[in-house]
Amino acid sequence: MTLGDGVTSGGDVTLGNVIRIPRPGRAGRAGASDLVRAWVAAEGVRAPALAPGGRLAYVADGPAGPALWIQDADGRPRRVDTGPGHVRAALWSPAGDLIAVHVAPGGGELTEVRVVAADGGGPRSLADGGGPRRLAGGDGRAAVPARWTADGLALVVTESDRADRTGRTAAVLVGLDGRRARLAEGVALQVCDLVDLVALDHGGDPLVGAYRLLLREGPRGVRRAIVVDVRLTPPAGGGAAHSSWELPGGTATVLTGRFTADGRRVLLVTDLGRERAALLDVPVDAPGSTVVIAERPDADVERFALLGGGERAVVVWNVAGRSELTLVDLPSGRSRPLPAPPRDVVTALLARPGGRELVLALDGAATPGELWTCDLTARAAAGQPAPEFARYRCLVSHAPTRPAELVRPVPHTLTAHDGRELAGWWYRPPVPPGPLPTLVYLHGGPEAQERPTFNPLFHALLARGIAVFAPNVRGSTGYGRAFEEADHAHRRFDGIEDVASCVRDLVDTGLADPERVGIAGRSYGGYLTLAALVHFPQLFRVGVDVCGMVDLETFYQHTEPWIAASAVTKYGDPATQPALLRALSPLHRMSALAAPLLVVHGENDTNVPLIEAEQTVAAATARGVDCRYLLFPGEGHEVVELANRVRFVRTAVDWLAAHLLAPRLPQPRSAPPASSTPPAPPAPPAGHGSGGPAGSFEQDELAHLVVVGPADGGEAQAGGDRQRHCGVGWQGHQRPAHPRFAEGPVQQQAAALDRVAASGVSGERRLAEGDAAVGVGWATEAG
Repeated sequence: MTLGDGVTSGGDVTLGNVIRIPRPGRAGRAGASDLVRAWVAAEGVRAPALAPGGRLAYVADGPAGPALWIQDADGRPRRVDTGPGHVRAALWSPAGDLIAVHVAPGGGELTEVRVVAADGGGPRSLADGGGPRRLAGGDGRAAVPARWTADGLALVVTESDRADRTGRTAAVLVGLDGRRARLAEGVALQVCDLVDLVALDHGGDPLVGAYRLLLREGPRGVRRAIVVDVRLTPPAGGGAAHSSWELPGGTATVLTGRFTADGRRVLLVTDLGRERAALLDVPVDAPGSTVVIAERPDADVERFALLGGGERAVVVWNVAGRSELTLVDLPSGRSRPLPAPPRDVVTALLARPGGRELVLALDGAATPGELWTCDLTARAAAGQPAPEFARYRCLVSHAPTRPAELVRPVPHTLTAHDGRELAGWWYRPPVPPGPLPTLVYLHGGPEAQERPTFNPLFHALLARGIAVFAPNVRGSTGYGRAFEEADHAHRRFDGIEDVASCVRDLVDTGLADPERVGIAGRSYGGYLTLAALVHFPQLFRVGVDVCGMVDLETFYQHTEPWIAASAVTKYGDPATQPALLRALSPLHRMSALAAPLLVVHGENDTNVPLIEAEQTVAAATARGVDCRYLLFPGEGHEVVELANRVRFVRTAVDWLAAHLLAPRLPQPRSAPPASSTPPAPPAPPAGHGSGGPAGSFEQDELAHLVVVGPADGGEAQAGGDRQRHCGVGWQGHQRPAHPRFAEGPVQQQAAALDRVAASGVSGERRLAEGDAAVGVGWATEAG
């Protein structure tokens, strides 16, 4: 098929500077980088779910994306048909015969809750008689399964509707027959737990009953714990009575938990009223003091699992990015450490009935996600100095071959521009000592944390001799509440400055070659990549933006309304802080962009909408910067299908290597005489701002930045493909001793926005107070 001008489909379809990836199944066999393919194809396993009888369900990567698998009693795994879409999580029914599945069709944000039969047959009580059945979501809505009712006749889900521009999320009770009753609604509402208060004779009607819900409500960084009692009466839940109250402690950045068996107390993992997330025992029915079960000044509680009758719990701690486990006696509060898990990071923790064995999802820098068990009744072999009361055994793993040969990172700390300590992970290839070509990689969130987990992109770069530094700039989790809140609103300029601090440290300590520093990031990390490229253009030779925001105003206009409603406390409120959003948006600084840029996006992404990538490419192209655009049909905010993941890693590595491994101190194609005045930079593209003091080159910097390419004007070698890649480098005879760090402009912008920040405080207060006493609206109608 010819698309015009000799461009044909079936391989990479190049439209201008757009590299459009064909859908899986249409592309030919990949090239000769078998090792890269082996790393990318290593299937990660995660999100385990235990049935009452002990059967295990989990999500595993595959050629078509994440899929649902079940490990039966005989130990053999089998894939479960959940219909089209990428599986994110699963939830067993109380009887163990049905599974509620969280599915993302096309990888997008309009997720669905589907019910399938665990034995592969048609689920009971579904009108169509068999196969996966959509119970919630779709048709402009996003749904997430939360809890089954005790009788297994209904499921509580959270559901957000694109048509509701307020962005509120509803908790909905949905019967297997499709009837529904709305229970509550609020901003970023999440159902943490559900218990049946009393056993009512509902005659088999799932919409009749009395329930207690534990809800998390509120925008990012302003979460509150709310307990709701709801009584649904005939007909079909049409009559409803609600009562609710907010648990003490104010607001939190971290909040999840569950009820005790009787529903009278709540076990919360939260930083309510404290700097670090702790495990708290909070009374619900009667006044009483909150009991701190587990707390550390140097670590956050991430998750816990109750054992047996609920008298003991296993607690997972996040200690500077690595996981530690302790066994806690709840009545006394005494604890003892468990042996270190076989991998660095615990991503899920479950306890089998009886409390004698744990199921853990683990991840490590050299191994993708795996499932392990931990026998809590194990005894040490004779002669060991101390009793080893826990023993690990691998349950499911698809690790790549020779994982011992892969690079494992080491922690690296540094001091930011304002004295704040930053931490990250340094991946060094096995090469002789000395400064190295280095990629600074920025994680998403920003309420997330770079941890020593498996990243095929890192290993592919290391195999090419490129080091990777993955920092946790301010705003990241894992370092306390104050650190996470340190990038809110106008303080985001400090987070941008943190990136420059990282480069300064890598150069000053001799780790990174100052001429060969690149930057890349995904989602918020993509935004931060673009921001760093335009605020500090002199520092970076190349960039990769993966689904990052370039204009916060258009992000708010085009993202899903429930995502926008939750983000105002983090980035700023478009209704009251438009000046702040414009100042923070890289789009209005693109006149300073100098480094070649690869832009990557999924066509179905409505979290960070496609318009963000399109604006980035348009502005970079107008600037005259070498910009390539990698667009993935059938993918959303994450690239998950195997062929696409392989193509992304290969393209990104070739792009970065072409610029970071180019000959040292290359000469421009037509270098001006040594005595001549350096040419002025291209004029800013119309409509993209003038750049300002932090968004334009200083005159003395212009003497050191020139556009370079192959000296003979030919093609630059990039991996196995020959493409033209012009880059930005330092002209040898004019290059300073080390990269120049423009001190001050970012902080000056922050100071100039203090008045804007004041309006942001009132916006945060308004959101924290909500529209009602506890910020949750009640709905009594049934559908």
